Amino acid sequence: MSLLPLLFPLVLAPPAEAQLEVQAILDDACTICHDESDDTLNLEDVSALVGRSSSIGKALVDPGNPTGSYLYLKMVAAEGIEGESMPMGDDPLPVEQLALVRDWIAALPVAEDPASDPIDSAGDPKGPNAAGEPGDGDPKSGDPRAGDLVLPKPKSKQPFFGSHQINLQTTTTLGKRRISYRIHHRFGLVGKPGDRNYLGLAGGAVMSMGAEYGIVDGLDVMARWTTSRLDWELGLKYVPVRQEDGKPLSFGMFASFEAITDFPSSSANRLTGSFQTLISRLWFERWSTQLTVNYSLLTNHRPKVIADIDGTPTEVTDNRGTLSLGVASTLWLGKKRKNGIDIEYVLPVPSDLFFHHGGDVDPDGTKIGSWGLGWSARTGGHIFQVLVTNTRNIHTNLAAPGGDTANPFKPFGDFFFGFNITRKWKL
Repeated sequence: MSLLPLLFPLVLAPPAEAQLEVQAILDDACTICHDESDDTLNLEDVSALVGRSSSIGKALVDPGNPTGSYLYLKMVAAEGIEGESMPMGDDPLPVEQLALVRDWIAALPVAEDPASDPIDSAGDPKGPNAAGEPGDGDPKSGDPRAGDLVLPKPKSKQPFFGSHQINLQTTTTLGKRRISYRIHHRFGLVGKPGDRNYLGLAGGAVMSMGAEYGIVDGLDVMARWTTSRLDWELGLKYVPVRQEDGKPLSFGMFASFEAITDFPSSSANRLTGSFQTLISRLWFERWSTQLTVNYSLLTNHRPKVIADIDGTPTEVTDNRGTLSLGVASTLWLGKKRKNGIDIEYVLPVPSDLFFHHGGDVDPDGTKIGSWGLGWSARTGGHIFQVLVTNTRNIHTNLAAPGGDTANPFKPFGDFFFGFNITRKWKL
């Protein structure tokens, strides 16, 4: 019979009540990803984890042995775990919650097997302590059943919530063997008060959907398709310098190839591409900033370009590209930084060497560039963003020449509503 309850009496709730508290913790922080739809791990019933093997063979919950329980080890970022600690992409759970999980596991009844008795003949707890060393009964050794809680180090933050801001790429990458699915949607022009387009909801919309995959840390590949000009975009992003690895800033590069499959009578320049450099920094873990330099090839996609040559209107081919400078910034809100206010601005360099005359709505007009303002929320593996913008196009080469509209207030409603949704998984 185990002597553990006699030597280390629990001062917290009895096991049944403690289990309810632990389940509430998992419901709040974990089941958004790990529910019954997750074929690997369902955390909606914590009692079902007792004795069940994890992905590395260690028990998810080993009764009486927190440091032998993979669920607890993932929460405290112990050495030897697969992937990152949980919750994914977020700070460790508060000390009080980690202590509840630890003490609930320690209070679970141990099987009546002398070989598994955690007390040796000298009366000392057996098995590894939280530091991964043999327990010796010393309350300072770090054993969760005998001493203080050993806490994980706070996770380093990536500069931005996701791999995109609104249209711009960011220096945030997915990480090795992670995949994401993205939907970008822009409604029609909001229009003047009284217009029967219902704030753009009944107007012509543009949608893009695609997937990204993290080959290794800092290297992502992307493929997506948009209804605008029936454009396919393939992209590769490489971020060799990352602030989350302890560097003072993040630096990366992005290159894309685009194939426009709309009718030739609707779109010129069938094969195009873009190149970007990105520099970003997260300040005080609250404010993200990024500077982007972008050059896109063959950005005038109008099927007929007319130039005034010697006073005679003549149809020509415009082989110019667009050189643009972009800035992106996010202000993170809330204690856990799960919400953010996002801004983005891209200014094509106003030189006749480059095409810089705006998008499809006003192809000969605005030179103010493209802007976007949004609010984003991160929960589990999801990122939701709602936004207003003057750029209906989404893919890099199509959005590069600038905004589709000019002043949004003269007349009021000269802009678009939209949203972006991302879902991430680990393979």
